Amino acid sequence: MKKLGLFTMMLVLAALFTVKPAEAAYLKEHDKYVEVTAKEARKIADLMGLKDVPLGEETAKLSFELQEKIIAEIEKISGKEIDHYYIWLTINGEPVLGIDPPMATF
Repeated sequence: MKKLGLFTMMLVLAALFTVKPAEAAYLKEHDKYVEVTAKEARKIADLMGLKDVPLGEETAKLSFELQEKIIAEIEKISGKEIDHYYIWLTINGEPVLGIDPPMATF
């Protein structure tokens, strides 16, 4: 019985040190790229609160970074990790705005 208890305890300790919990992440492979006109991109940016902010590569980068910070805060407050991806609006193939759509988790 003592050997069984010792063996079980060794298994539990081994699992604690070797099993890594699942980590949420930015799932780049799920990103979607949507070609839009400048007028459509402007309308969507305005809906996101970016009224009169010039659209371009810098705006795409800033919108991505802002949303990443928001996701990090949500994870910190809730104690839960969130997998996510982005919809990239492009004009002539160049990303101008990154949108993190809600992703249902159950």
